[in-house]
Amino acid sequence: MKRLHFLFALLVGKVIMKITKWIPKISGSTWPGGIAGIIMKNFVKYFRFPENTRIVMVTGTGGKTTTTGMVAELIRSSGKTICTNELGANMDRGVATALISMSDMSGCVNVDYVVMEVDERYLRLITKLLKPHVVIVTNILKDQSQRNGEPGIIMRKLREAVLDDAHLILNRDEPNTVSIGFNHKSVEYYGVEGTPIAKTENEFTVSCTCPVCSGVIRYEYENMLGVGKFACENCKLKSESNATIVSLHGDNTILAGKKTFTAKYLSTYFLYCYASLIAFAAHEGFTDEEVQKSMKKFTIQEGRTEDLDIGDKIIHYLRMKQETPITLQNSIDVTYNDPSPKVVVLDLSEVVDFQPHYTGNYYSYDCDFGKLEKSNVVKYICMSKTVCYDAAVRLILEGIPKEKITVIPTDDYDVLLKELEQYDCKQVYLLTWMHSYYKCSGSVEKYRKAKEMNN
Repeated sequence: MKRLHFLFALLVGKVIMKITKWIPKISGSTWPGGIAGIIMKNFVKYFRFPENTRIVMVTGTGGKTTTTGMVAELIRSSGKTICTNELGANMDRGVATALISMSDMSGCVNVDYVVMEVDERYLRLITKLLKPHVVIVTNILKDQSQRNGEPGIIMRKLREAVLDDAHLILNRDEPNTVSIGFNHKSVEYYGVEGTPIAKTENEFTVSCTCPVCSGVIRYEYENMLGVGKFACENCKLKSESNATIVSLHGDNTILAGKKTFTAKYLSTYFLYCYASLIAFAAHEGFTDEEVQKSMKKFTIQEGRTEDLDIGDKIIHYLRMKQETPITLQNSIDVTYNDPSPKVVVLDLSEVVDFQPHYTGNYYSYDCDFGKLEKSNVVKYICMSKTVCYDAAVRLILEGIPKEKITVIPTDDYDVLLKELEQYDCKQVYLLTWMHSYYKCSGSVEKYRKAKEMNN
């Protein structure tokens, strides 16, 4: 009876998937799986796979979409077949939808690999239905506190996930993630050597006490906010020395052990993704040639980092994850790395995904805005309908002179583009959410056409 129930839910899911192609406002990445899940509880549990199919899950606060995309590209480049949700629908509905899309009418997903990005809050639910062979964890940091609470809550959820038989690939430079590997029978680590912009002050990081003993975590260096070579002062928790370590190695190349790879993206964020990819490839038996081929082919998802040309200026669109300090800091670091004169735009709008809408700006206080003043910023523009003045106050408290800050109380990018005409700087860095990209690019396109007509 359960089999018939599953087949009916699967059929409905496939019908919904076809309908979503005709109706743009219905999400094709979540609705089919969501409705099938309503029809049948634990729907995902009843899919079937060939005996040799490998199931891989990628989870963590930041970097999971990029890591999933890199792993998926590796598998495709090697000529193997894959079922994946690499575009980021990473909750139970998204996982179910991906499986529906690749299954036949009997519910068999006939692929070599199933690779799923899984939201860290949902891993414990999904691993009860779909047993992974490999789990990659990127980091467990402060993230969307309205939704997630503090990192300790996420850690408890992760520890409830069914991972006993899975091989874990963990970031050795992030304390919460390293602690997951304690006493696990099959685990390996990856990390990044200290980068040129790494912080080397041996200071206490307030946002991350030791997850094992609550002791003080000391960093030899921090490559990203709360991520770097560390050791606890009280217990044995530390960055593992036996790990896949990646470092910068000249222009457009990275070094992993004695192996050199050509890479497109060389920010610290991407170095960690490459490190996890190389560790995964070694564990699964992919060749270095296959890894290199996939690294050349991989392209990041549209709307994450983009360069938008507006005539005499270029807007560098840097996407950050809402309420997540590490992604805001990464955007600050990318901006800092450009020594040319620049305008920096902060569009830190309110979070409106569920009630109550959230306008807190607390996450920005974990970030180092002071370094921007050392990178030739000639003007700061704070915009949004709700938190533009809060963003300006954050800059002032960092010591940035008030006369260098302009506030635009709007989320209208047409207004921003008009404001930018006042400045001679060719480089503009826009730090904002991913969901703002299409609105921004639409304004840029309209601005270009208006300029062409006037000329």
